[in-house]
Amino acid sequence: MKKWAAFLFIFYLVNSFSQTNISPQFSELKGMEDQQSSTHLFYRVYSREVTPWGFKDENAIYHFDLNSGSDTLFLSDFFDYSYVSILLVSVDAIDFWNENPDQFIFGGSWDLDGTPKLYISRFEYPIQLPNIQWFGEIEHINISDANDSLIYSGGAFGVARTIKSTDGGWNWIPFNDSIKFISLNPFDDNVLFLENELGFLYRSTDAGNTFNLVDLLNQPSHSNSFLYDPDQSHIYRLYSNQTLRISPNNGEPFSWQTKYSSDSEIFMSNDGSVSGTIYLADKKNILVSTDFGDNFTLYKSLERRIVGIYKKPDSNKLYAATKYKIYEITPDTIQIIKSLPVPEEVLNFYPLALGNKWVYDENTIYYDTIPHGSSDILIKEVIGDTIATNGKHYFKVIDQTIWESPVLERVDSTDGKVYRYYEDTTLTENEYIAYDLLAEVGDTISSFRLGFNTVLFTTMYAETTFEKWGLTKPKKVFEEYTLHPPIFSLTQDIGLDSIYFYFDFGDTWITLKGCVIDGVVYGDTTVVSIEDEKEPIASSFKLEQNYPNPFNPSTNIQFRISNFEFVNLKVYDVLGNEVVTLVNEELSAGEYEVEFNAVGLPSRQGSALTSGIYFYTLTAGNFRGTKKLVLLK
Repeated sequence: MKKWAAFLFIFYLVNSFSQTNISPQFSELKGMEDQQSSTHLFYRVYSREVTPWGFKDENAIYHFDLNSGSDTLFLSDFFDYSYVSILLVSVDAIDFWNENPDQFIFGGSWDLDGTPKLYISRFEYPIQLPNIQWFGEIEHINISDANDSLIYSGGAFGVARTIKSTDGGWNWIPFNDSIKFISLNPFDDNVLFLENELGFLYRSTDAGNTFNLVDLLNQPSHSNSFLYDPDQSHIYRLYSNQTLRISPNNGEPFSWQTKYSSDSEIFMSNDGSVSGTIYLADKKNILVSTDFGDNFTLYKSLERRIVGIYKKPDSNKLYAATKYKIYEITPDTIQIIKSLPVPEEVLNFYPLALGNKWVYDENTIYYDTIPHGSSDILIKEVIGDTIATNGKHYFKVIDQTIWESPVLERVDSTDGKVYRYYEDTTLTENEYIAYDLLAEVGDTISSFRLGFNTVLFTTMYAETTFEKWGLTKPKKVFEEYTLHPPIFSLTQDIGLDSIYFYFDFGDTWITLKGCVIDGVVYGDTTVVSIEDEKEPIASSFKLEQNYPNPFNPSTNIQFRISNFEFVNLKVYDVLGNEVVTLVNEELSAGEYEVEFNAVGLPSRQGSALTSGIYFYTLTAGNFRGTKKLVLLK
């Protein structure tokens, strides 16, 4: 559960105004079984709205009854701040009576004046304050399974404290002012677990009369902190540093052993009907152990990072939530049972619309005996739309930053991916993923962005900021696994803004010069045509871009020289190996055109030239120029 404490309030005042809106997304998933063994899921939906006068965070809890199909708001959770008012109501702990989802007690913190105060409320009433007026929050609450009038609760009430009710939560009394209640053993009311402010774990076996230190790992408990195995001996505890420790003998002193740790938030659930089985969610993976956590194996992998799991007892069903989907999982199936729409701001990392246009500067440095460079202008433009043979709507895009052009592209609003369509009998499918707009740092996806190989993987490795033309926009940076990995970035509301790649004898930078997005012009979108660039014959040296490009099997290369010179024009592969010499003679000043035909030319390995990137270099006197061409079979 999300926690709100006094220091968080100060943090929000200082930092919230620089943050942006966050569209609704799942942030937590838990579950329970009622007396008829029907599953009830409780999930949170987090969102943020920033206004000129403040902001509002919501993390409401919803109740999804899988038997009836009803899906309703369960409890509100929000922090509403403006310059003139503050309203905070957080729900940080819940427990249920008699396996009944309609009978529950909950607690957290509330704030109307800048000082968060704890509250506890039963299901019959709106928020009620306990008779103890401490400031802080309720973090843990447990109802006794044997005596439903006995309830323990703990939290940060200025310092770590525990309170207790013996009348079903109507009245509360101080229980301990130096230690915080964490969990009540469901098999024995005499066994309680608590922790001090440093995170050291204590246990009482006499209903709280005495306490003993049982674990020296001084890390606070995770909000989903304790699970009890059906054997009534093994106890599982998650720590805030994403470590799972297990005691095999009911939490005896110093019996706790680390069984799993991660650099990312992990979640756990166990099957209350099967001893020794525990499930962990770590990033995209669900792991399972059937030997009390001694060994974990991969159970299932999901497409996105997991934010909560719940294992249905005495069943093969497991439920998991990612940011935008909730799944029902069995050993053989993964089924989406609820989803949220992919936010528009995510889809706008790749804005496809008729008339949108991007202009790029391409600059290449070649590290020959004498380093030299070349430059060019590349265009990307949405010029039309169509319905492909698969019945889906695509935009037709001219894109000189990739090999194939034009291409058909679409953005799928249900999964946040950019797809390209190909009518190619050599491919196993017609549609491939080009970009994953929902990717998070560390995610690796299968992609087909360059169009020459179906076995490519792209990793998102950074989130940064695009600052240009007076804009400040979120930016995602990706690296593609190829022989010479391209690094490229996508900017929200702008699209592809940069590409960098290296080859064996040089580097290429492609940077966004300007664009037109939904009719709004950013930067410089002026493109000088070839005709406008032409100078009087013999006034300069010039190497033109080959045409057509891509080509199969032949293409034409034009160049201009200003003096009588010895001219050499050669074609190389990406490894710097010479493919063919097209010109090697003295020429007079003027314009020339040479054909390059790939038919019958062997590669360095002896076979015919394959599809790919090649380079042609013109040397004439002191002039040296190089450009890229693409053979696409």
